[in-house]
Amino acid sequence: MTDPTPAAAPAVPPGEITDLVRRTPLSFVGTVTRTGGTPLSTVEADEHTAVVRVDHVLHAPDAFRRLAGSRVTVQLKADAPRLEVGDSAAFFTEGLHYGADLAVTEVGRLPAHAVRPHIALAATSADELPFSAVLREIHRQDLAVHAREADAVLLGTVTGLERLDGAGPRSEHDPHWWRAGLDVEHVERGTVPDRTVRVLYPNSRDRHWNHVPKPAAGQSGLWLLHATEGDQRELAPYALRDADDYQPAHRLAALREGM
Repeated sequence: MTDPTPAAAPAVPPGEITDLVRRTPLSFVGTVTRTGGTPLSTVEADEHTAVVRVDHVLHAPDAFRRLAGSRVTVQLKADAPRLEVGDSAAFFTEGLHYGADLAVTEVGRLPAHAVRPHIALAATSADELPFSAVLREIHRQDLAVHAREADAVLLGTVTGLERLDGAGPRSEHDPHWWRAGLDVEHVERGTVPDRTVRVLYPNSRDRHWNHVPKPAAGQSGLWLLHATEGDQRELAPYALRDADDYQPAHRLAALREGM
């Protein structure tokens, strides 16, 4: 198995792991068991095709958390260094074929030693994958950006909910607009002149809208609000639009660092 030791290999630039995790849904440390071919009839093999035994899953959707020990077909990047049978590396990938067997496309690659500290740390927790902390940091960074782009960020409690019949155009994916009243406790960002602010939100469970928070009576927390436009402006000054528009109140301290 070929894997340069940390002393013999160049250091990974800061942020490279975070960037690769951000760009891909699945990464793993694996050992090449075959090159130039695949057992999958649905994948056309060439000189950049390899079969890789998964040694450690680094980050993955729930359905692929337990890939360790299985073999995956990897379509390698054409401009990446060539791999031979027995070589080990950390592969950052996106899906190519799903079924009884998995095939993925390589987006990036790092030496296996570059991720060993993450693997060692994750070994102390049965539920953690090696890049779980990286994913949390990515979410923290993205949430800070989202908060900076919001028109108002405030702590508040839902005091009332109201269905708005006929608000906006009807469509196959009708959002079913409702309006929530928020009793404002603290304004962190933006201008909220009144103690109670009205907020639109799509109450539909359609796939286009299901990710948007659905306020509940008495619910308290941190709200990231977006200014309404056009006809919606007459219904409420703000709306919920994104999955991250509601956060537990304790997240405010962490968000302050990035806003």
